[in-house]
Amino acid sequence: SSINDKLDNISQRLDTSERRISDIEDRVYHIENVISEVHWLREKCDDLENRAWRSNLRIVGLPEGTEGRDPVTFVEKLLVEVLGEATFPGRVEIERAHRAPCQKEGEWPQIIIFKLLRFPDKIHILRRARELGQLTFRNQKIFFFPDVSSELQAKQREFTEARHLCHSLHLPFSLLHPAKLHVSLQDGPKFFTNPEEVIRFLKRLPDPPLMSGEKSEGRE
Repeated sequence: SSINDKLDNISQRLDTSERRISDIEDRVYHIENVISEVHWLREKCDDLENRAWRSNLRIVGLPEGTEGRDPVTFVEKLLVEVLGEATFPGRVEIERAHRAPCQKEGEWPQIIIFKLLRFPDKIHILRRARELGQLTFRNQKIFFFPDVSSELQAKQREFTEARHLCHSLHLPFSLLHPAKLHVSLQDGPKFFTNPEEVIRFLKRLPDPPLMSGEKSEGRE
């Protein structure tokens, strides 16, 4: 009888444990679903944010106050002066422009963000900037970059080592939107969305000759 009582007690405890485990599994499943949904919503918000900034560009390197009280007119004149009038068949139009706030006074890089009225003008600006190489304005080095979210910037920075490898191997490449590396090889182009995968691939390559008529170049 004592043994039976002990067995009954063990059986009851096992039943209780199984119910608790089942409850915990249900809660974990629910939490995992919530986390997955939150992750999806964050990616969706990030995508919408970058779509809203599709026609935006950043100018990096201009000292504070260079733009004066009318940043829109200032940027329109700067583009023509730095990139040349031939870059724009007609007048380049800026919808709005503003100075991105710095966390500390005098902090570098100092950034002006502007939104172009026409998206093709953004493409012309980036292409022309790459063609000209190092740009200067009033003896200051300046750079043009697409205006993207911090999350997308982090994803693009993950390709930094891969881009350095492409340079060292003399392989033409470009970083496509949102975060895809295009590498030109003799047997055709390859596209990578995983930074570790492209690094492994490039490290396995022999030192290939540069393709005729092509230069190693990168695009931010």
